[in-house]
Amino acid sequence: MTKLLMINAHPHTTVPSASLTVAASFKTAYQQTHPNDEITTRDLYQDGVPALNDTTFEAWRKQKYGEELTSVEAELLSRHAAWLAEFLAADKIVFVNPMYNHFLPAELKQYLDLTAVARKTFKYTVNGPVGLLPDKHVLHIQAAGGYYHQPDQHNQVEAGDPYLRGMMQLYGIQDYRTIFIEGLDQFPEQREQAITAAQVAAEKLAGEF
Repeated sequence: MTKLLMINAHPHTTVPSASLTVAASFKTAYQQTHPNDEITTRDLYQDGVPALNDTTFEAWRKQKYGEELTSVEAELLSRHAAWLAEFLAADKIVFVNPMYNHFLPAELKQYLDLTAVARKTFKYTVNGPVGLLPDKHVLHIQAAGGYYHQPDQHNQVEAGDPYLRGMMQLYGIQDYRTIFIEGLDQFPEQREQAITAAQVAAEKLAGEF
């Protein structure tokens, strides 16, 4: 059974989210065109990405040298393993996020740190790192207040999507697609039009993803 993993990296607010709205349209259309696929949603804000902190590194050190872990350390490493296994099991992955200050939300960056594991998602060789996940497919849905990817606009530098694309390339993933919902704050009168256009694009892409 094909598995689709949706990674939602958006805080829960009372303000409607453009990225989540478009992601919902994609999911509905995907379910209609892929009725037998399994869909899992991972909410990074609600679920809380397992930390990479002092406790994590101390637990890794103990694990390396065969020392006994505390219950807190064991639980943290167990969550790391479960989240990584979920990522590895997915055939298709959809990342959904707002752009924060020209980059990804911290929670999504932390998720990528969690999945960047040598001998799991990539391996080191004498010629440099080689990705281990060439058969996966990725879609990135990102919303932004300004324009960053429109050829007829004076684009600003946007580092989030290039970083995510680069990490997926590290993992060996070449099928990487994007849907950008932009200009939402720069031209608020066109907000609904921009979201609707992105929903149409998402629904179309869902059938072939």
